[in-house]
Amino acid sequence: MLRSISFINIALAIVYFLFYLLNSTSYAIIGVFILITFSALTIRNAEKDIKPTALHLVLAVMVLLFAFFLAIWTYNVVLSSFEHDYFGNSWLYITISSGLIAGIVIQIITLFIHRP
Repeated sequence: MLRSISFINIALAIVYFLFYLLNSTSYAIIGVFILITFSALTIRNAEKDIKPTALHLVLAVMVLLFAFFLAIWTYNVVLSSFEHDYFGNSWLYITISSGLIAGIVIQIITLFIHRP
């Protein structure tokens, strides 16, 4: 399951990057790259049955921070959509962001529950 959710997170991060951050100069691009690195490292360690190291902890904290900011951005999009009574293309952003946030949280919980 850990490998599967890691692959899903990589795919969602790439989709998020391509749809919303391609022309962005924000720190969210760094968060996406850290998420991809963390997921790739998790896949490698899950395949070799290696325990999480200090690098995992550092990257996990950074990825959780990215998920926190992503949740705030998604919340602001929802509030703005209600305020202007327009959900035209907001649903796609909300869906992808919510899936990415849930995937990050599930991956980190599973990583630290999983015992090699």
